[in-house]
Order: sequence, then structure tokens, then C-alpha cells
Amino acid sequence: MSEKNVSLTVAGLEVTTTEQANPAIPTWFAEALLLGQYWQHCGLLERLQQQVHVNRGRMGKYEVCDFVLLLLAYAVSGLTSLEAFFEQLSSVASVLMSVWGRQHCPVASTLSRFLADVDNDAVEALRELFESALLEHSPIDPELGVTDRSGKRWMVFDVDGTTKAVRHRVLLTQNTHPVLKRRSRNACKPGYAGRKRGEAVRTRTTIEQAHTREWLGNFAEAGNCNSKEDLKRSCTVIQRYCARSTSPVTALLRLEDVLKDN
Repeated sequence: MSEKNVSLTVAGLEVTTTEQANPAIPTWFAEALLLGQYWQHCGLLERLQQQVHVNRGRMGKYEVCDFVLLLLAYAVSGLTSLEAFFEQLSSVASVLMSVWGRQHCPVASTLSRFLADVDNDAVEALRELFESALLEHSPIDPELGVTDRSGKRWMVFDVDGTTKAVRHRVLLTQNTHPVLKRRSRNACKPGYAGRKRGEAVRTRTTIEQAHTREWLGNFAEAGNCNSKEDLKRSCTVIQRYCARSTSPVTALLRLEDVLKDN
């Protein structure tokens, strides 16, 4: 189709239209580029490539860093679905990947297969990488926290446990049809849902620094997780965080729905 330009002048205002595609740059794109450059400048990219490994039968031309960059951009975008994210990404995908010196951008199906192959060891290695980066590059203000009458300083942390219930539709099985699979079969398992309605549940425990709103941890598991073990992990993370303070500080935990199942 040949390009056509149409000009219209009305009351001194000239409007020009063309059939040539000119996609708009997403509003989140600049922040994603800054985040990618920060990872490269502070050495996080190199540590990611050396410490986080995912065993896959067909890795192809992609590496773990390609998918991490996509997920970081998705988190920055604030979009509600990956489908909407990839629609906006199509016009700037090559520029985004070039910030880490990568030439190819994974598509949605490739990202889905990669996430299905990620094991617990890779998740823990990535979590340790994020935690170490937070502790190294986020100094603690000596005046941070609350002080009681005796002058003792307390640093408040929120440890929150949530349960997500999933409702399953009835699947009709027939001998002439292949075995049906649910999309939530790996993310959710049967468990106690409390007042929520559903046949399967997924639990999550989060750690937040109440004063700076920093996220220090996020532990999720299919079914009813071991809340006591998650609480121990949360205390370990909080201890390492408080150890960076130059002045004496005592941690104060606010628990919400963490030990209700155990």
C-alpha cells in the first residue's frame, strides 16, 4: 500500500495524517532503561550471569539475563497482564534488549516455557542476588525507626501472610479427548482456604520495612505452606538487614495472618 498524506486546514489549524506506522513509546520505557543501566553499572548484571543458572534442554539463543530484563521491565510498567505488556513492548523491544548488549528479545511463549523450567535453586539464587544488592546499595539512616520513652530505638517490619483461593470449573473427561490440564496445576494445590471460596489455594509471605517501604522478601508456595518456616526465613532476612545499622537497633515485627494455619 502506497503512503498517502492528507492535509486539512480549518480556521488556521493544519492537520496532517499518514498511513505510515508510528508507534508511541510506552510511558514506562525510560524507567526500564535506567534500571537496566543501573544493573550494568553496579555489577548486578555480571553477578546475575555468573550466579543464576537454569537447566534447560533447549535454551537456544537466549540466556537467563534476557528473561530477567523482561520481567524487570514488566514490573516497572505496572501493567496488569503480560499480554498488554508485550503489545507495548513490540515497538521498543530491540532498544530495551540493547541496554544489556542483547540482540534478541524473547516472545511471550518463550518466556512462558522458561518460567515453567525455573527450579527452586534458581529462584533462591536470584532472591539472594536481590537481597545482597539491597543491603549493599541501600544505606540505613541512623535516625530511622521509632523511639520509646526509655530512648530505645525500634525498627518496625511488616510480615504479612496471604492466601489466594482458586475456583476450578468442572472438566468433562471423555475417552476420545486428551487428558485435560489446568493452567494453575503447578501454582496452586488443594488446601484450607478459610473464608475464601475455592478448590485450590496458594499462600504467600511478604516482608516490608515499614519506614522506607522496602520489600525485603517474598516467599510463595502452592497449597498451605509451612508458616513457621517462612517466619524463620523472615527473621533471618530482618537480622541481616538490622546488622547493617551503625547504631543499636531492635526489630519489631508486626505479624498478620502468618501463623493462622499452623
